[in-house]
Amino acid sequence: MKIFNTEGNKIILALTAVGLLLLLIFPASLSANHFRYGTMSWTLDNSTTIRLKMQNGWTANHAEFRINSDYDVWVPGYIGSILQDYITVKWDSSGSPSETVDIKITSRDNTTPSETTAGDCGASDGCIDSTISEMGDYASSTWTLGKAHTYDNGTYIVYWNSTARSNVMNIPDSSKWRNETMVRIGGDYSGNVSPVSAVPPIVKVQDNVSFIYQVSATDANGDNLTYRWGYVREFIEGTGDTVFTKPTGMTLSSSGLIEWDIRDNVTCSGCTNNDAVDNDTNKLWAAFIMVEDRLDNGTAKSYIPIDFVFEVTSADNNPPVLSGLPNTNQTVSVGSTKIISFSSTDDSGIAPTVSVLNPPSDNSTVWNTNSTTSGGTTTFTITFAPDSAMGGLSYVINIRSTDAIGM
Repeated sequence: MKIFNTEGNKIILALTAVGLLLLLIFPASLSANHFRYGTMSWTLDNSTTIRLKMQNGWTANHAEFRINSDYDVWVPGYIGSILQDYITVKWDSSGSPSETVDIKITSRDNTTPSETTAGDCGASDGCIDSTISEMGDYASSTWTLGKAHTYDNGTYIVYWNSTARSNVMNIPDSSKWRNETMVRIGGDYSGNVSPVSAVPPIVKVQDNVSFIYQVSATDANGDNLTYRWGYVREFIEGTGDTVFTKPTGMTLSSSGLIEWDIRDNVTCSGCTNNDAVDNDTNKLWAAFIMVEDRLDNGTAKSYIPIDFVFEVTSADNNPPVLSGLPNTNQTVSVGSTKIISFSSTDDSGIAPTVSVLNPPSDNSTVWNTNSTTSGGTTTFTITFAPDSAMGGLSYVINIRSTDAIGM
């Protein structure tokens, strides 16, 4: 994980990474079974007005995310498309007031799902592709990231929910999902903003390995962050005050490090890919995590959800490897340009595909990428020149390297 810190007109930019056995490898009103995962955060427009931001992952073949309404033509583009009045945000725990908001597609997987019609798309279908969106406002035909809301001093739980979550092993089929964040305004919390994360794509885990994954979040105030497993009621509607069911043997540290030993001799003595964690029928598992920034006495100033999915893949295919990335905290200032270049290789000898899943801007003069291949190596370069509107903000950016067969 690399974090770019900010103060004043400087920008935090965290590049989040996932890999097998290595912490610094990058990853890689609706019909049934369409919602996959999500995260929320908020900044301040002024002392009493927050700007809520949200990213969500959806099944890629869902009807709303296709171009052809007959569902018979798969179009892997569609990035930048906007769906208006698509999500209803509840601005406090009572559910009132509420407001509909728009979403924009920031990325989608480029492989065709097993199903060619809209509808169910879950673990049993073998449909694992995803579309990722961000929340904003397109009312004036100009995209504005996030949605503003004004509060009196106090504590508020902001959330959104709906039905038909995509099926995974440790969540009931078609559950009613919920994502929530805690907002505290005024008093001891004056000037505070929430931590920021980014919803990753489905995180692929090679079967029969000891796996580690660093969950990424950052904070524009410089607060220390604490990671905890989420309560089911914070992520699934109508459930009790219990921590959700994790895959057997998975642990989470307070600093956000997930460890999961899924070697057969650990998860099931004498088994060969027939235990409860494998890449055949039991491959998709949800992770529910809350990230808190806290006062010195341990009281949470705010919290944000990070909800994503692990997919167990073949034990025979290693992930691509990346090298040349900065591994220290860095600061990007408004008016300057940061260039980050790194390479990726795969043991197949075929150059991997590197992609950015949630760029902080779709303006090519602010954020631009370039990818070249030579033999079995891909070289990827990011050029980031933040504008004045980005001063004092934080970003977590998901970057993924994918081999020729989708690992």
